[in-house]
Amino acid sequence: MVKVENKETLRLLTKRFMKMNRARNIIAVIAIMLTSLLFTSLFVGSVSMILSKRATEIKQFMDSSHAIAQNLSEEDAVRLQKTIEQSDEVERYGTGIFLGAGRDKHFGFSVEVRYADKNMAESFNCLPTTGRLPEKENEVAVSSLVLEALGVTPKIGEEVTLTWEVNPMLKQYKTDTFQICGFWQGDKAVLGQMVWVSEAYAKENCYPVTQKELKNGIYNGGKEYSVWYKNLWNLEKKTENISKTAGFTKARTGLEINPAYNLFEEDSFSFTSLIVMVLFVILAGYLIIYNIFNISVKTDIRAYGLLKNVGTTGKQLKKIVRMQAWKLSEVGIPIGLIFGYLAGFCMSPSLTADAQISAQAGQTTQTVVSANPLIFFAAALLTLLTVYLSCLRACKMVERVSPVEALHLAEGEQSQKKIKKNTSVTWWGMAVQNVFRNWKKGLIVMLSIALSMVVVNCIVMLVQGYDFESYQNIVLASDFQLDQMTDTLSNTNFNGITPEIKEILNKCPESEKTGYVYYSEERHKMEPALLKTWETLAEKNKENWTDYEKQIWEETKADNTVKVHFLGISEAVFDMLEWKGEKCSWDTFKSGDYVIVDYSDKYTEQPVSYYQSGETFKMEYGNGKQKDYGVIGEAMMPYSLDYPYADSVYITVMVPEEEYFTQTENQSAMYATIDAKKGEDKQVKEYIDKNVLKENDMINVSSVLDMKASFRRFVSKYYMIGSFLVIILAFIGIMNFFNTTATSVISRKKELALLEVVGMTKKQISKMLVAEGFLYLGGAFVIAVLLIVFGAKQILVNTLGTAFFFRLHLTIVPCVLMIPILVGIAYVIPKYQFEKMSRESIVERIRKE
Repeated sequence: MVKVENKETLRLLTKRFMKMNRARNIIAVIAIMLTSLLFTSLFVGSVSMILSKRATEIKQFMDSSHAIAQNLSEEDAVRLQKTIEQSDEVERYGTGIFLGAGRDKHFGFSVEVRYADKNMAESFNCLPTTGRLPEKENEVAVSSLVLEALGVTPKIGEEVTLTWEVNPMLKQYKTDTFQICGFWQGDKAVLGQMVWVSEAYAKENCYPVTQKELKNGIYNGGKEYSVWYKNLWNLEKKTENISKTAGFTKARTGLEINPAYNLFEEDSFSFTSLIVMVLFVILAGYLIIYNIFNISVKTDIRAYGLLKNVGTTGKQLKKIVRMQAWKLSEVGIPIGLIFGYLAGFCMSPSLTADAQISAQAGQTTQTVVSANPLIFFAAALLTLLTVYLSCLRACKMVERVSPVEALHLAEGEQSQKKIKKNTSVTWWGMAVQNVFRNWKKGLIVMLSIALSMVVVNCIVMLVQGYDFESYQNIVLASDFQLDQMTDTLSNTNFNGITPEIKEILNKCPESEKTGYVYYSEERHKMEPALLKTWETLAEKNKENWTDYEKQIWEETKADNTVKVHFLGISEAVFDMLEWKGEKCSWDTFKSGDYVIVDYSDKYTEQPVSYYQSGETFKMEYGNGKQKDYGVIGEAMMPYSLDYPYADSVYITVMVPEEEYFTQTENQSAMYATIDAKKGEDKQVKEYIDKNVLKENDMINVSSVLDMKASFRRFVSKYYMIGSFLVIILAFIGIMNFFNTTATSVISRKKELALLEVVGMTKKQISKMLVAEGFLYLGGAFVIAVLLIVFGAKQILVNTLGTAFFFRLHLTIVPCVLMIPILVGIAYVIPKYQFEKMSRESIVERIRKE
């Protein structure tokens, strides 16, 4: 016996096996291509979701740098800049100074007057596209929207007069005239419009803010930094190191990561979801590739046995099988990469529909489709891993097979023995025995078909689980809501709904009712009972509070005054309140002698009262006025109409709007709400677009119509992903079933022919094969139901169903509805294969080996 050592010989044998199995090759290439396609489209879609979210947030929040530091005193800024310059991780940085908010009656949006160097202006996406940044004290670069509001022609050299707030606490303002040295097209979708002044002007005119004032919310004069690292690896560690080195130890101080680069934060992208989907694709690819190579090796087992007989080792036979797999991968993987990228490219616009469904028109996510080479490398590598895993069983089979055993397997000796034992069994009994005899092969088929059924069922459960009403109840308390609020407190406008806008809204003919919420911040001296309530709340939640929140509590306790969110409300808003206990009447409340106080539900399981009905609340206004009110009830403002920014220690006090006007002399509202008459939603929207936005196009309009459209887009992405997966997985399952059935019929030619010889009719044999198909698909149905009942709920809730408006309802109805399709497949394929084989005579089938 001569041991085969020649590598060329092994390559020649591999080519011969490839030629012997042309049909197998085509199916295997398709299977590998599909696996590669799934991986590529998964990675393209996932990376595109991340990059699209990042691009959207960078544009919306006006910051493209990797880390930012804001509201720094002069001393802090000096320390931080020195640390940044000494860091080896930093590629470049930008500096800036916040002077104050721009003030002009023509501004219907947030305007900020700042100094910024080129890097800082770039991070804000506000570099002049015409002209340059200011260099002289009398120069200014400005957004085109600011110039339009002031009625100034965007032109280099034109003069523009600007007023800005030096100190909001002292109500100090400064007005100067500048020459335009640069401008750019303003974007209404961003947080604020920038006005850049020169460094010399900023240093001379900025407010000398202290660390204490910065802690108390006065940011005028604060220094800022934007930092870019050399790479995105380990941003959190780099940023933390720089902050600590610069002496910043308290939470929310020093350098912080730009939220847009928090790739796997809770509300952006689920890393767990990605891992689950990768494992899912590996399983899907494994099921079909494993089956193909298993069937192929069993078909060629006699040839492998003969090769072993002439000196080929088991290790070399394994190599022959693997070389076939690699050659097939060389064809299948590149095709899969190309089609996978195209699939990911087509799906990306739908995939970027955010979970935070927008109720505002025009708020769309930017779509960025990535073609990073690492995506294709990872997809190709994982496909090769799947192919390798799929070949393990086939490789072990050829390594261990002996020539005698190979001959027996090829001649179907075991099958003949079974026939002799079971000739008296009915066609149904024989079908059952055949399935159990080949249960391993059957299990693979069942699993591959069950996967597609599970995906269909999970997609339906996922789509049905997203509840529009649950989302609307939180996000939008009425059909339409108007405001000029932004995502950050420093840029917001609490008085955006002016009396002029209110007058327009009140005249809307299709409106059922219109309501308003007014806001101002006050301080209230805590009575002993209120202080005790807050001490109890603080004690229970000190472990959950951040250092910043603990600091706020200590300051509150030290001066014994609590922050008051003082709200004026109209009757329409009064009707939306969420009451604790008995609801009072509007007629009594509107007298102006009473207040409604909120209650705490954030810190304890049971709501905690700050004040109870019948108690007295003494209000000391910031303008010097005082008044004693009776507490008429406890109620919570709807989430969408409440103070929208994070706050820890405060109470909310509500009075009727007329009383609010009397005490604060402010008639501009924070929010306006409109409920349309039945079926008049579109008409109200048109009225707002034509009249309100014509008066001030910077007003945010949230509507139930836009929310419904966004919700449909959001849900449709799961239909798209689900349909894509179902088509591929169904194809894999049906192909597995077809291959298994075809191989089973071909390998059992002699057995089936002998059954005809001993008296079984072709009709009975056909029934037996169809029954086997029914058993396989029935098993697939059972496996699918078990996977759904015991696994789908946990997987969906922890991955794709993390949104607060997701309510999972377990159902197997989609699987039940698929039964007619499964029955059709189980009937047609075995019948087709047997009819095809029956074209040969019984003698020919018995003689063939």
